[in-house]
Amino acid sequence: MPNIDEDNEYIIDGTDADFMKQVVEPSASIPVIVDFWAPWCGPCKTLKPMLEKLVAAEGGKVKLVKVNTDEQQGIAGQLRVRSIPAVFAFKDGKPVDGFVGAQPESKLAEFIETQKAKFETA
Repeated sequence: MPNIDEDNEYIIDGTDADFMKQVVEPSASIPVIVDFWAPWCGPCKTLKPMLEKLVAAEGGKVKLVKVNTDEQQGIAGQLRVRSIPAVFAFKDGKPVDGFVGAQPESKLAEFIETQKAKFETA
């Protein structure tokens, strides 16, 4: 199955080194959702494709940055990520919302809509 984010600049793999450029800076103009995951995490494997699908459907109104906590431990440590999957929404460079654990697609869609609304009313 092809990776949904191959040609989508709004769905990317993030690193500790590019966190400012990929998350903090863009979060001034659009919601940036950060998904902390690991390859061995069963719930992460359920959550990630749903998040990718929903963000892709937004057509650039939301950005998804996926951070593998096995490879990128710096930001996860700074944000005190203790359980995965952990999802944070960023606005103006700061985490403003989030959840831990897999969620049904309807809750993910609601989460994304809530984040978009924060930018529409700003």
